Amino acid sequence: MDDETRYSADSDADIARQIDWLDESKFSDIPSAQSHLRQVIEAIRVRSTAPSGDHCEAPPSGEVDDIHPLTFLRDAIVPLAGFIADPDRTLRLTCRFIAGAEDPQGLVSLFRREPGSLSSLVQLFGTNPGLAERLISDPTTFHLVTASHHRSYDRSELIGELLGQLKLIDQPTRAALAIRKFLSRHVMRIAYGEFVRGDTPDIVGRQLAHLGDAIIEGGLQFALRRLADRRGMPERADGSVPQVTVIGLGNFGGEELSYSSPMKVVFLYDAIDHKNIWHSRFFAALVDDVVGLLCGDASRRDGVDLDLRDGPRHEVGVRICGYREAARIYETSGRTWQRLGFVKARVVAGSTSLGKAFLERMEPWVYRRFVSRVERSEIEMLRHKLQRRADSPLAPTGLEEDVVRASGGRSDLELTIQFLQLIHGGHDRSVRSRNTLDAINGLHRGGHISDKDQARLAGNYAKLCRLQHQINIAFDRGSSMIPADPSDRRMLAYQLGIRDDDCDNRSGGDAAKFERIFAETLAKNRSLMKRVLADSSNDATDTSAETDLMLDPDPDPDLVDRTLRQYQLQHPRSAMRDLASLCTETVPFLSPLRCRHVFSSIAPKLLAEVSRTPDPDAALHSLVRVTDSLGAKATLWELLGGSDATMQLVVRLCATTPYLSGLLTDNPGMIDELIDSLVINRLPSAQRLDAHSIELCRGAADIDDILRSFKSGAHLMIGVRDMLGKETLEATHQAIGDCAEACLRRVIEHEQEFFADQFGDPVDADGQPSEMVTLGLGKLGGREPNYQSDLDAIFLYSADGETQRRVGGRRSTTTNRRFFNQVARQVVARINSPHSQGRLYELDSRLRPIDEPGPIAISVDEFLEQFQSDAAPLWMRMALCQARAISGDRRTRAAVDEAVASAIAATRWDPSMATQIRQMRMDLEKTADPKNLKRAAGGTQDAEFVAHMLTLKHAHDVPEIIRHGTTASLRALADAGLLSGKDADALTDGYRTLRRIEASLRLMLAPDRHALPDDADLMKRLAFLMGQTDPTAIEDRCTAARKSNRDIFNRVFANV
Repeated sequence: MDDETRYSADSDADIARQIDWLDESKFSDIPSAQSHLRQVIEAIRVRSTAPSGDHCEAPPSGEVDDIHPLTFLRDAIVPLAGFIADPDRTLRLTCRFIAGAEDPQGLVSLFRREPGSLSSLVQLFGTNPGLAERLISDPTTFHLVTASHHRSYDRSELIGELLGQLKLIDQPTRAALAIRKFLSRHVMRIAYGEFVRGDTPDIVGRQLAHLGDAIIEGGLQFALRRLADRRGMPERADGSVPQVTVIGLGNFGGEELSYSSPMKVVFLYDAIDHKNIWHSRFFAALVDDVVGLLCGDASRRDGVDLDLRDGPRHEVGVRICGYREAARIYETSGRTWQRLGFVKARVVAGSTSLGKAFLERMEPWVYRRFVSRVERSEIEMLRHKLQRRADSPLAPTGLEEDVVRASGGRSDLELTIQFLQLIHGGHDRSVRSRNTLDAINGLHRGGHISDKDQARLAGNYAKLCRLQHQINIAFDRGSSMIPADPSDRRMLAYQLGIRDDDCDNRSGGDAAKFERIFAETLAKNRSLMKRVLADSSNDATDTSAETDLMLDPDPDPDLVDRTLRQYQLQHPRSAMRDLASLCTETVPFLSPLRCRHVFSSIAPKLLAEVSRTPDPDAALHSLVRVTDSLGAKATLWELLGGSDATMQLVVRLCATTPYLSGLLTDNPGMIDELIDSLVINRLPSAQRLDAHSIELCRGAADIDDILRSFKSGAHLMIGVRDMLGKETLEATHQAIGDCAEACLRRVIEHEQEFFADQFGDPVDADGQPSEMVTLGLGKLGGREPNYQSDLDAIFLYSADGETQRRVGGRRSTTTNRRFFNQVARQVVARINSPHSQGRLYELDSRLRPIDEPGPIAISVDEFLEQFQSDAAPLWMRMALCQARAISGDRRTRAAVDEAVASAIAATRWDPSMATQIRQMRMDLEKTADPKNLKRAAGGTQDAEFVAHMLTLKHAHDVPEIIRHGTTASLRALADAGLLSGKDADALTDGYRTLRRIEASLRLMLAPDRHALPDDADLMKRLAFLMGQTDPTAIEDRCTAARKSNRDIFNRVFANV
């Protein structure tokens, strides 16, 4: 009877007899098990005549298979049922595998000829359901698994097999599919060897690494062949072809991969023609093609996890470079953590000779006999990091059950061994091993660890590797976390042989015992780490946690959180990124190691200063922006480390004055002005500012950027001293006004020269030069402008006449009036012209020297005549109290100032004027917000109007009271007995209080420059900037000043 006839003839009763071995003591769901066994018989009935698949063979001719397939299943499963965590699932998976085969009967025949193969399959399915699902999806892999039952593939055999398959493929998609199948089949082969044959984790790690070598070599050769066919191979001048090598690092280089470990690689080529950009583009495209071919779609999770972040130029987006360039980068800029990575380096693909030459050159860099101070600091940082890990219990960080990353986990053991290799490898070559277990043995042979520690380190490391492998395969996970589900955890314990002897197999493993063993293993590892690290150095020095964080490329998140929160930083992770930026040198040709080392030494003091600011997170972020724009950070850190005052200044500036920090960011070269503000210890004088601006603009065709830079530098020096409280309010305002005057003079000179070149020089009737005289009004005239103040000015000229042609110049001439009006219009346009960094100033172009629409510039005589004839309105006479000549030669300016003072003194006072002036003040108050510090009730204008009104009233009798500046005018009035000393002092104090608050608000770039902010955080910043601890103190001072101002204002005007 043939197979088809025999199985078709089976009745339900016959099948029932074949499955009577299903025992409720071993299987919990008998009906479901019976259903799966019937599916096997049904599959054999349907497909028994189909051609044999690749994975099985038909029975030999003439040989009769008399054993029923269900008997095979019984003989394989029943003996193992007591050792399988879930017999029901194992039976279900086994039946699915047989029923899904192309030739189920042929597979049964294979099991008959090789009885152990089915038992191995059942054992594999019972141990690793995840691997079972992979095998079911690709049944042909079972042939590879059983064929390799008694041997392992060596590296060259794997490479030859894959290259042979790819040799016949041209399309990348087909090549990627072939690589994925190759990878999947051999991963299952290796897993079969580990979980069925009992291969050690060390053997498994090497096999997985060799499989990775084959994958990368296959991908590299395929991409290189395809790229060469399309573009041709690059050739050097001597006709030779550049070679490519791939260096493996980390677990890949150490031949200790797990099933989910990323493969860290570095791509390098030898010498190319750097003048031929096509060469570098060829190799860049090669790496892109290899990565795309091997990694594939990340969402499918069936590609290779390549990690190129350890490449020498990864930070600038370059994936491959020359091996000499790479060596130079590592040797000059490489850090200790990169040296640790190269402890495990080996050639994994490409040119072996090129790779070995590179690694031979790098070996003295990795294992140094002599260590610099910077390297010693980083080594100590690593030691402290490992010691902290060894000292810390399992904190609830989400990683306490991560086999790799938990404290005392696999990663900690590997890092500890690499650290010991780095310490001792410079003098003891026996410890220079890539593999962790080999390195442990080498350290033991060299006498660096004891016999007991060697045995425990090796044993515990192997246990953790085995556990990680089990998690990767059994639960089909890329992570190394112990499963949280209780049933999964019981199954994991069962698979590891940790079982409850008092319960039946259905209960699975003893999860509680497994958890206890895992915790004890981690604790023992931490104890081992602590002991071997303590023995590794006799001259270890203590460094702060802050310093260690700066030197650590991968700081512990918990340590980051604990350390930085001590400094009032509310977002430690973001703050750590800012600190990493501060550690990083942005200028390519400067040493990044020096920058990081110097910054790490000042980090505790700097963070302490930052913690004193109102918003430490924002202060730190602002410091990043400023220092990134400056460059040469190491020099700055050395400067701050050597001067506490400079450190306090820089932190305070970044924390509270966006205006000043913005000046530094936009003008990186102005760090000198910042330092000068401390070294010179005084504000720049008017003469110095004027002379400096003249020197800068001499011979320049375009003075706009020059004057913006000049103004920024001056404001930075002035603002820093203002911020530190080193100057009086009057001195600060005067310096700001002097800077504005210097800029205005340079613009006038520039424009006058331009028009003089066209029309000649203006002269009067006697042939004497006629000059432009700018009359500063308001705050500019009173030498009390603030940061970002508008400029009020009117343009005059000294005398009427005609321009006089220059020798060799153009013949056209014009009147002085037209000439100076053209100059004035161009001055206004240039100063107000928009720019990416803002206008130079905002010069009010609406002001005219006469009280009606007319020319923008008139003669001095014409301007004064309206006051002499009493035609000028009262508001112009009020404005004249602050008027001052700011351009023209000194004698001309002095003469104009004297004439202006005479015009003020010539005012015919009438009591009604006091009423008009008071009404002017009330009108201004009506249009102001009640919180406005300038125009609202009690604002600074109260003091200004009192000073102007009393000056106009008494100047005729007491001309000495005419002063430029509100506080100077109030003092002069008091000295003359025209204002009580008490009122003068109170108005002066109130005026200074409000103007200083205004100045601070402008340094802060507050939304409203004339009102206290409603935002509580802004008020805290304002208080800190003004040296107050409580923002309410600012509010109280402001309220008191405004009340005092208004009371005096009312009393003075009532008594006039």
